[in-house]
Amino acid sequence: MSTEEFSEIEDRLMDAVPEALKDGVALLEWWQEKDAKNDPENVYEDFYEETKTLNRPDDKSYGFFGDVELPSSGKEVRINGNVQEMFYDEAKAPPDYDGEADEWMHKQVSEFILKYFMRISDFRQPTPAESDDQGTQAGFGYSQVYYKRTNGEPEKFEEKHQEKIVELTAFEEGDNPYEWIVLKNPIHGFGFGFKLLGPLFESLIGVSGPEVKIPAKVFNYLVISRKFVVNEQPDVSKSKEEDPIVGRYGFGYAFVNDPEPSVYGYGPGQLQPAFEQMIWEVRKSGKVGVRAAFVAQEPRDILKLSVDPMAWGFQLTKAVGGQVPGFLQPVKRFWDDLPLTNMTFDPVLPTVAFLNVVSAGQAARVFGLSKDQIIKQALFLHFLQHYQAILGSLQTWRQIKDWSGQEEPLPEWVISGKNS
Repeated sequence: MSTEEFSEIEDRLMDAVPEALKDGVALLEWWQEKDAKNDPENVYEDFYEETKTLNRPDDKSYGFFGDVELPSSGKEVRINGNVQEMFYDEAKAPPDYDGEADEWMHKQVSEFILKYFMRISDFRQPTPAESDDQGTQAGFGYSQVYYKRTNGEPEKFEEKHQEKIVELTAFEEGDNPYEWIVLKNPIHGFGFGFKLLGPLFESLIGVSGPEVKIPAKVFNYLVISRKFVVNEQPDVSKSKEEDPIVGRYGFGYAFVNDPEPSVYGYGPGQLQPAFEQMIWEVRKSGKVGVRAAFVAQEPRDILKLSVDPMAWGFQLTKAVGGQVPGFLQPVKRFWDDLPLTNMTFDPVLPTVAFLNVVSAGQAARVFGLSKDQIIKQALFLHFLQHYQAILGSLQTWRQIKDWSGQEEPLPEWVISGKNS
């Protein structure tokens, strides 16, 4: 724990956590009810196939739109989401083995996911040996920043403990378990992209024009609680499946909006209310798959650009550099109090709507310029990031012989979470 006092921004973040968690759990339970029917093409109001893969029959995903009532407001809202399924690994053993390999795989997956996955989910890409470059970060990074125990008040993790994510069983075990933990999740490889000719003009001439991409340091705030932790061993004695699931292990979280102003209306740091969950499923044969789900409220805006250029500049500086430099903070605080700073506009959705009005819907039908298509593209990018993070974790999973640490001690970078 840390005795450091919260700043004004941190107080606003703490105030937002209960509502974000309540709505995130509501979205989770809504999705679980739909998913339990095992008939996605018919249970969702608007279902669509999201991806296709080659030579990976277990890898698939679909997206959907629907309506959900949120407990925080009591109002029904439009939502969108996707579900992805992936093959992860399989126990390798000769046909006449006695079943020990399957049981071993089961125990190893539970140790890996419940204790260490969130500590090792990001990594650095290889670089030339003579280079001083530390390599580009990839995968899915987490650090734990704030927490609340069942009988306590919100507190802050000390910096030295932020990368050593607590074991997920800590939400249900001990005398005073965690009620929730707020995580910070950097989005690696993200950038602002500007097509200089514009998407409509490029669609008309059939040529992709030049594009400017500005790398951005963006992140999500996430809150995890017991509701999102999965640690299940189903009873398979009466199962009629040939290869039933014997273990389900995973985690999820609700999204909490960054309390500081952002250029995004829908994107990193601005997804509340939303939830995400990733679950590893171990079958009796030792085969392991992953199921991931993401659901969020439909956005009102894609971008939120201030009518005040100075405020927009502060937002862009924070996105590119990760934070506004300290010497500019007094100026930023002064500017934040000015009336025009809080007035924003979205150049994306109104333009798309206008193009569809003047073209009698042809912009959507012919060129794919519609709100739903923009959301579908955002969902695909979300899918792709998780697909790559899960595949990236596979190499780490396989290089440790025994994740329980009984056969030989685990490496320090696994224990500490300082793998990057």
